[in-house]
Amino acid sequence: MKILKKRWLGAGLALAVTAALLPAAVLGQATTSRYEARLSGANEVPPVTTTATGTFTATLDEAAGTLTWTLSVPAITNATAAHIHAGAAGANGGIVLPLFAAPTGSPVSSVNVSGTARAADLSGSLAGNFAGLVTALKAGTLYVNVHTSANGGGEIRAQVAGVVAAPVAAPAKTGNGGPDVSGEAGSGGFVAMSLMAVAVVALGGARIISTRKR
Repeated sequence: MKILKKRWLGAGLALAVTAALLPAAVLGQATTSRYEARLSGANEVPPVTTTATGTFTATLDEAAGTLTWTLSVPAITNATAAHIHAGAAGANGGIVLPLFAAPTGSPVSSVNVSGTARAADLSGSLAGNFAGLVTALKAGTLYVNVHTSANGGGEIRAQVAGVVAAPVAAPAKTGNGGPDVSGEAGSGGFVAMSLMAVAVVALGGARIISTRKR
């Protein structure tokens, strides 16, 4: 009877471990999302004639409460500041996150800055409200604006938009007819199947022992 109890205890433990690990193996890495903006004078309200352009990229980590970003403007005349503003395309809005500020009286000819924003860094209508930032990002109602001496209201701008992830290809067939479980997606599925197999084997072993003891 003691052996039987130990076998059932082992089966229960295997099932518990599987239940705990399977969601992580299946869901994996759904905690971050990427955003970008391609800045130009044509996006300003009203439009601005300029040869300057820029790019903004960001990774949102909702679990950590962070937005890690990079702004690059390779060539621009007398840039003074850059911010993220609240506002839809075609409308102007207030500053919610400062990105860059040139020294007073010393505008620059290029901008290449990066940082990590948290709730404490937000201002204006989103001051201290990271959840509000997340909502605005997903709604597409934030834009990046770079200001210059000649265009104090902004010389180049763009809405911040989500980057759509490429679809995951189906597992390729291997020489033995089985699926190729290499790579990130495959390894997650392989781990999940392995955990399920452990649980099935453990439970089956416990049932066999139970049958023999009767």
